[in-house]
Amino acid sequence: MNKVLIVYASFGEGHKKAAYALSGSIESTCKDLLDFTHPIIKKIYSLSYMLVTQHLSALWRITFFIAKGSLFSFSINKVHKFIFFSLFRYLKETRPKIVVVTHFFPSSLISIVKEKFNIKLISVVTDLRVHPLWVDKCVDTYFVALSITKNDLIKLGIDANKIISGYVPLREGFIKNYSVERLRNKFKVGARPSIIFVSSLRGRFPFLKVSIEKFIKKFNIFVIYGKNNELKQYLEKNRSSNLRAFSFYEEIWELFFLSSVIITKPGGLTIFEGIYNRKPFIFTHYIPGQEKENMDLLIKHGIAKFVRNESELIEAIKYFGKKSDDIRDNYPIKIEDIRLPFIELIQKLSNA
Repeated sequence: MNKVLIVYASFGEGHKKAAYALSGSIESTCKDLLDFTHPIIKKIYSLSYMLVTQHLSALWRITFFIAKGSLFSFSINKVHKFIFFSLFRYLKETRPKIVVVTHFFPSSLISIVKEKFNIKLISVVTDLRVHPLWVDKCVDTYFVALSITKNDLIKLGIDANKIISGYVPLREGFIKNYSVERLRNKFKVGARPSIIFVSSLRGRFPFLKVSIEKFIKKFNIFVIYGKNNELKQYLEKNRSSNLRAFSFYEEIWELFFLSSVIITKPGGLTIFEGIYNRKPFIFTHYIPGQEKENMDLLIKHGIAKFVRNESELIEAIKYFGKKSDDIRDNYPIKIEDIRLPFIELIQKLSNA
C-alpha cells in the first residue's frame, strides 16, 4: 500500500483535479472524502451544496461567515466524526505515513487520529484567500499560492515556518509550451484572437448568447458548456467556423493557451491555471465566500472584471482584447507549479 494518501472532497471538480495533479507527481493513493460515508449521505451533501450555491446564494453567504466561528466548527466536527467513521477504519488498515488534503473538510477528521497513527498532514490551499475553516493546528505544512494567502494563515495563528508560498497544483498540460499555429490547425480556426467561456460542470453561463452574436466575426470562440443541454442545442443551431463548443475537453490547456481572455467563475483551480498562463479573467457569476474573495483579489490587481449584464460583458471583452499583450508582458501575479517542492517535502517526511 502506498504511504501517501491524497484526500479531496468532491464539492465541485477543482479540489478533485488538484488532488489528481498532485497524485500524478508521486506514488500515492487518491480518495474522495465523501466515499467514506453512506451513499445516501454523500448524495445529500452533493445535492445540498449544489442547491445552496446555485439557488440560495444568500444562505451560502451566511453559512460561510457563520462557519468562521469556532463554536460552529466544533459542533460540525462532532457530527462529522460519526458520519465519516469508515475513514478512520481505512486509515487504521492502510496506515499512510503522509496525508495530503486539497479541501479544508478532511483536516479536522485526520486530526482525530493523527498522533495515534503517526501521520504527517499537508494541506494544499486551493483558493487565493484563506478562511478559518482551512486552519487546523494539526497541519504540519501548508502550500499556498501567494504571500497574501500566507499572511491570511499567519493572522489566523499558523506559524510562518509551516507555510510554503508561491506554489499551486497544476495539471501537467498547463506547464508545457505549445505551437500556436499547430493548435489553430488542430481546431481549424483562423489567426484572429480567441476567447474561451469555461463553465462549471452544471453549465451556468449568463450573457453568453449575446456575446457570441457580438463577437463571432472578430474572435475564435471556445465554449465549455458542461451539462447545459439547452446551451448545447443553441450552439448546435448556431454553428460557425469561428465557434468550437465542448461539453468537456480533457486537454483544456490547449484552449487556454490560444485564448486571450478567460470568461468563467472564480473557482480556485481555474484561477491557478489562468494565472500561470498570464491570462485576464471576466467573471459572470460566483459562489459567495471563497470565490468572491478570489475574484476581488484579481480585480484589485487589474487582471479581472466582474460583469453584471450583457453590455458590461461586451465592454470587458473589448477592454481585455486591447490590453491582452500588455497584461501578458506585465502580469502582476506570479505562481509556480508545485511539483518540485511537493516531491522534496514528501521525500523529506518519508525519510524522517
